[in-house]
Amino acid sequence: MEALALGATNYNFLHKYIDTSFTTPASTYSTTSPLEILHKVQSDTHFDGLFEGRGSVNIEPLFRDHESAVLEHWGAWKISDPIKQFQDSQEAAVALLTRTVRPGTHSYDFFIVHILTTSHAIRILLPSIPKKFHISIVKQWWLLVIAVYIAQLRPKIDDDIEQKPTQGWKYIEDKAINGEYSTDAHYVKALRAIREIAFTWGDVHERYLAAAVQFADDFRGWTGFD
Repeated sequence: MEALALGATNYNFLHKYIDTSFTTPASTYSTTSPLEILHKVQSDTHFDGLFEGRGSVNIEPLFRDHESAVLEHWGAWKISDPIKQFQDSQEAAVALLTRTVRPGTHSYDFFIVHILTTSHAIRILLPSIPKKFHISIVKQWWLLVIAVYIAQLRPKIDDDIEQKPTQGWKYIEDKAINGEYSTDAHYVKALRAIREIAFTWGDVHERYLAAAVQFADDFRGWTGFD
């Protein structure tokens, strides 16, 4: 409901890129992997030293002054298998929240968590939206992902962070409902989103459960407001 309300009441410069008349420029590379694109964004020197600190205030100047560099990466995602690639994009959203933070540092980013929760909103809304709009909506969300990632100074997604579950989903549910941060709506929404991703796509290797346990236990409040 929040996603629908915000979509109906918010309209800013980004409409240029999500209106149907806009044609995404060709990129110099292409991939079906969202994580590969994020790794390329992280290493792209075009974005070095752009901003003094993190925050949503960086998004408008990013598009104003560096539009071509942003669109280079946005246009690189080639969707050939929408269902599988949306699954991959949700995996990337979980990685952005949990694999950019070393356990024990407690530095979970308030703006990056919204990549995860908006991904959850997209998954809930898609079955109610005509199929002809599905790819364009997911691509619009992907533009937000890239913009937020750059605005938050592109923290490295560390694939070497060891994540093994030490608890089950009942533990996660209890932390969300009865834990120390149960009154923080964004904390609760993040745990719910990770659980729903696991239940939607399956979690044979318990990677989503491990990510949820790490976040549930390591969280001490939000960062990202430099």
